[in-house]
Amino acid sequence: MNKKFIENIQKRVTDLLLTLSDNLQTAAKDQCSEMVRLVGCWILGENPEYEIEIYKGIFSDGSAHDILVIKDRKVLFLIDPTIWQKFSESKNILVGSVNNMSEAVGLLEGKYGGMWKVSESMKKCDENQQQELLTIIKKNR
Repeated sequence: MNKKFIENIQKRVTDLLLTLSDNLQTAAKDQCSEMVRLVGCWILGENPEYEIEIYKGIFSDGSAHDILVIKDRKVLFLIDPTIWQKFSESKNILVGSVNNMSEAVGLLEGKYGGMWKVSESMKKCDENQQQELLTIIKKNR
């Protein structure tokens, strides 16, 4: 996974979110579950060899947040397609890259707080699944 690929995914994410609101923090609010799945679908569509897991963070106030962990060879990339709901000034959906799962959890707990664990492993999505996710995202507004 290279910088250009991540920039292209981020552009697709921001283009979609900005159809919901001209403010990324507002547009990203309560969209993490569907957005991580949709972005996971996009990534697997272009790179079916990647392994993708969704990690869920649970916070003391009872709220939750989802992040993608993408394994590209031996490096894990942490992508947060709705990072703006937590960090409104963020410039990048790439949270970081690490070498193993314990480092990934440590990074997430350090940046976001809460308790993080795998909630599901993703498989390649078909067009119908992607359309369903888009419909849900657009109805959330």
